[in-house]
Amino acid sequence: MAFSACSKSECLRDDCRTSLPSDSIADERPGSAGSPGSAGSGGQHNAGAPNAPAKSCSANGECPADKGQSCVAGTCRVACSSHFDCQGLGECISGLDAAGVSGHFCDLSHARKAGQFYTHCAAGTECDATNNFFCVGAGTDDVDAYCTTDCTDDSSCAPGYACTQLIRNPCQSVCGLKGNTRDRQCIPSDQISQQDGDAKPYQCGNRGVTRNVCRPRKFCSPCQNDGDCMAVSNQVCAKDEKSDTKICTQLCDLKHPSCPWGSAAKCGIWDTDLNQPTCEHRSGSCIGTGKSCEPCLKDADCGANGACNASSFTGERWCVDFSVSCSCGDKADANGLCTGGGCPKTPGGLPMLCADATPDTPDSGYCPGAYTSTALDASPQMGCWPAN
Repeated sequence: MAFSACSKSECLRDDCRTSLPSDSIADERPGSAGSPGSAGSGGQHNAGAPNAPAKSCSANGECPADKGQSCVAGTCRVACSSHFDCQGLGECISGLDAAGVSGHFCDLSHARKAGQFYTHCAAGTECDATNNFFCVGAGTDDVDAYCTTDCTDDSSCAPGYACTQLIRNPCQSVCGLKGNTRDRQCIPSDQISQQDGDAKPYQCGNRGVTRNVCRPRKFCSPCQNDGDCMAVSNQVCAKDEKSDTKICTQLCDLKHPSCPWGSAAKCGIWDTDLNQPTCEHRSGSCIGTGKSCEPCLKDADCGANGACNASSFTGERWCVDFSVSCSCGDKADANGLCTGGGCPKTPGGLPMLCADATPDTPDSGYCPGAYTSTALDASPQMGCWPAN
């Protein structure tokens, strides 16, 4: 995980928290900035304020630029790069300022309550458990951890999120899955349903225990507008190269590699309506036909005999086709891997690896991916595409 320092262009205050626009909420209103009962600094102390009046304006110069505000649709609004920047202020939506410059600004009409959507939870205690919100992240001090809740479909979630499956390892062996107590994210057995009618949050799955929750739409997720993508900073919604399908992506620099998904993404002007360089998958589409090493977003994209694998290092996702078998014979290394063994090449032309650690068992003799790093002394990374 990469961390970067705050800059004045990114932060609205010295402590990198957002602040409410001046005059946006009357000083005497309970819970407002400077009033008794204010619950701390930043936008979250006014979370959920209904339709707070904003300062009217007709030009950018009438708004306090030192607070990151511009005049948008006749009111002073705070600039933002994600919905999280607007927690307590509304949602981050696209718009034009009074000078006709496009950008993203906090829409005051859709404020979210603190501890619910658009709340980070680095300490793990910030989420509104009373209303069934909980923290998803890599553990304590994960600055990207966020509060979320269970869902049945996308309509159950706030803008920027989709209802997707959360997969975790069990702490103890259960559901035919091996327990892993060393995993900080492992799920204890008292939270796992093991029979019908067992009202527990996690269910038994093929590759771990699962739970349907609202999760931020990340690179390659389908979208209709920028707001669908802005639970992740600086994402936009743009068409890919081979179809009119819109995906969550980010603006990029044509001269420098700056796209997510490691070597599996490329930068170019694919959306002629947007007419700005954005990132897309090197295959031209985020979802393939389900064959080995073709791109995917979820297991269903890989057919009945496949699964969607992911790299924790780059975020790249690709299909593992279990109908393709292989064998290492006596060529397997200490990890039970060998190059080839009957596996096809990846769409990027790399020889795939054969996983054959325990021959003659169901979990062996398949092609999981390829080594994408060939640099001297570089740690081996698995994926499907060579370096650009």
